[in-house]
Amino acid sequence: MSSLPPKICPCQPNSAAARRYVDCCQPIHADITRAERPEQLMRARYSAFCLSLSDFLIESWDPAHCPARADLEGAGPQWLALEILDSGQDADTGMVRFHATFFEQGKFQQLQELSRFHHDGHHWRYVDGDAEWQTLTPGRNSLCPCGSGKKIKRCCTA
Repeated sequence: MSSLPPKICPCQPNSAAARRYVDCCQPIHADITRAERPEQLMRARYSAFCLSLSDFLIESWDPAHCPARADLEGAGPQWLALEILDSGQDADTGMVRFHATFFEQGKFQQLQELSRFHHDGHHWRYVDGDAEWQTLTPGRNSLCPCGSGKKIKRCCTA
């Protein structure tokens, strides 16, 4: 994580519901509070990917499905936007369907996933998901896929 945390939480920065990081995902990252729902954990995990918080990612992953630490560290994509499309839960299982937009190797891409979660009696944990990736090909005068409302040429590729 950089020396200064972001002011606005990465999980919904361009939304009317945008919240300060210290009031949103940071308390979950710092283990001050727990995610109460799978959707809340998904937002915290997305923010952790944005901020390169590999310790939190590992801790929030079901141990039977967690990748090696080395796979989570180092340079990754520039995460731009998260949109939760659907979520639900019962007593000990949950799901979240979302898409996340990112910029990597000079291309805008989008990950759409149906994520599965389980509650281990103490915490919600990410188990796995069915994922599809798509390369986006917006024009220079198109709105930026990050959701800022700016044209691409004046936003993420400027």
